[in-house]
Amino acid sequence: MRPPRWWLLSGAIAFIAVLVAPALPGAAGSRVLAHAQLVASSPGAGATVTESPDELRLIFSEALEDQVTSLDVVATDGTAILSRAGEIDPEDAYALVVEDPELPDGIYSLTWRTLSAVDGHTAEGFFTFGVGPGQQAPAQAAGGGMTHTETDAIAVIGRWLTYLGLLLALGVAVFHRAVIRVGTMPTRLIRLLAAGLALATVATLTVATASGIEAGSVPDYLLGTRNGGLQLARAAVAAAGAGVLLLAPARASGLVAAAAGLVGIVLLVLAGHAAALPAPGPIIGQVVHVAGAAVWIGGLAGLMALILQPNLVTSQVRPALRTFVPRFSALALVSIGLVGLTGVYSAWLQTGTLITVETEYGRTLIMKSALAIGAFSMGGLNYLDGGRMLTWLDGFRTRLTVEAMAAIAVLVVTAALATTPPVEEVSGVAIQPIPDAFGEVTPGMSMEVVPGRPGVNRIVVTTTDAMAAAPAFELGLDRLDDGTTSRVPLTHPGMTGMDHSGMSMESDDGFIDWFADAVVLPAGSRWDTSVRILGSDDTELSRQRFAFTLSDEGIDDGRVATLLNPAVAIASLLVLGGALGLGLGLGGMALPRCEALASRLALVGGGVTAVVLGLLIGIGRLTS
Repeated sequence: MRPPRWWLLSGAIAFIAVLVAPALPGAAGSRVLAHAQLVASSPGAGATVTESPDELRLIFSEALEDQVTSLDVVATDGTAILSRAGEIDPEDAYALVVEDPELPDGIYSLTWRTLSAVDGHTAEGFFTFGVGPGQQAPAQAAGGGMTHTETDAIAVIGRWLTYLGLLLALGVAVFHRAVIRVGTMPTRLIRLLAAGLALATVATLTVATASGIEAGSVPDYLLGTRNGGLQLARAAVAAAGAGVLLLAPARASGLVAAAAGLVGIVLLVLAGHAAALPAPGPIIGQVVHVAGAAVWIGGLAGLMALILQPNLVTSQVRPALRTFVPRFSALALVSIGLVGLTGVYSAWLQTGTLITVETEYGRTLIMKSALAIGAFSMGGLNYLDGGRMLTWLDGFRTRLTVEAMAAIAVLVVTAALATTPPVEEVSGVAIQPIPDAFGEVTPGMSMEVVPGRPGVNRIVVTTTDAMAAAPAFELGLDRLDDGTTSRVPLTHPGMTGMDHSGMSMESDDGFIDWFADAVVLPAGSRWDTSVRILGSDDTELSRQRFAFTLSDEGIDDGRVATLLNPAVAIASLLVLGGALGLGLGLGGMALPRCEALASRLALVGGGVTAVVLGLLIGIGRLTS
């Protein structure tokens, strides 16, 4: 019999995602900016210092691992001055340092390579600088050039298979306990979940081995790096879960599968993008996001089994979908709500915006969101059906198949996102401008400090195209806690010396960035800075003041305060929605078209999760 067109469509969705996701830029060797990006250096990119510096110091956006992380310095005639040099500063895990390089006068090219302690990705980049009077380093972009080291489809497919094994272990266990309820897991189902965990073990070890080869040594990577250790632990948890499932009594199989899946998910999140963000909120939010997806996807797998192979999940000969669908619908409604809110929260934290087509990560995220919305839409029809087997869109079985295939496609694209940098340029800490005596600030001017931590920083001043007609820009740095003052020229990529008169100073968005690199900002310091616009005779035409202070953690006072922060809004929704759900669940409220007991279970469990997560996010925002 010819398959219905909806079956063909659903299969095509998953198949295309499997083919396309490993080829997405950032997942298959695309040259995009790295996860551990260079954010500041001393000397700065394109800078010239009067004599050999006391140290070479490079500051990155993520903590570094000793393995791989090093730098080379080469003279213009190709002579190697330094090779595989540098150590991670014991007091700053983000800094790579070479003490007293003893560089003769000349122009030098510095090449760096890193291994991120957060996600285990390697990266490399370069910039040039000059030493000595009369030397002039060639014009270059701020920070020089940066690339993400080539990766292949192994990372994407391996992570996808890991997702499948872990999410199905947790989700199917929850489905059997909350939806099927009667009896223990059938032996075939236990073996399938064990096989899924074994597959996750193999996939994790394959990705870890590939990462170790890329880093230069598999044993050193697995045993000597944070990410390698997390991958090894995740493989061990999945393997132990598979073994215990096969040996333990059937009555304990649900608990074993759920525990192995949940612990594996936590270890997976700890090795992802969320681990690069401060406070526990982002990590816990991502765990809730993935665990919620597990409940949804595991439930879809359970319903498919009830239709195709009922004896795989239940001892009932003819299970009634009208009984099981309303039970699962309660779990799905709450889990999808949590998945949606935590997904928006994670996207905002990692990209600084909710929707963008300017980066590969943003475009891939839009693809994932579109697939998820399609799956949820089909799930909405199945929810309204309630197991009555209505004939909408070729019937319940076809609609469920389309929803399940779209969910598989979502996992594939999610695996691609894990290998793609969330941003292609690290944002700094925006500083609030100080109004003048008339209460005015310079329109179209802003300032950021990158990375905004004690130590070497890059200061970025953004002006309108029209301001760029001024002959020169200067940054005045007045340190209030010790009374010292310094003046630093602000430069633009492509400038020769301090002169930009012969350059075209127009941009696509109408704004120009000016840079002051290698600015040292100690912990505990207080600063009153001034951006001065100078005339041809160095007379001051205009100025804009900015003030800020630094603690041991970073910039405290002086940050730009946003009136509407999506993270705060999501935290409020989680707390209010969770409290409402908790109250309704404890009060015996049943969700529409859902079974009463399943509704109470979903509302209470989801409500507690939402309230705790919302409070963690809110407290994290207040203390940051």
